[in-house]
Amino acid sequence: MTWELVAILALITYGSRASALVFLPSLPHGLRLIIDRLPSALFAALAANSLVVPGVGLVEAPILVATAGAVVFAPARSLPICLAAGIAAYLLWGLVSPAT
Repeated sequence: MTWELVAILALITYGSRASALVFLPSLPHGLRLIIDRLPSALFAALAANSLVVPGVGLVEAPILVATAGAVVFAPARSLPICLAAGIAAYLLWGLVSPAT
């Protein structure tokens, strides 16, 4: 995957979200409360699903460490902060763990 492709995908992702915020009407209060609670449950389900390899068990340690780094910053409710924390944890694990 090239950096150009990553930039294009980021523009599409954030552009679609920004346009939805600008052009769509506000949600009713009750529905908004439900939707505000969904991201943490969805993140937990996706994370748990991607941390277990069927028939093998848990994924390798660097991925577990990256996930833990992201989860620590999850209360910040900021995707860029969670991504940065996960990447930092992954890189730090690579520096301090013995080579296998």
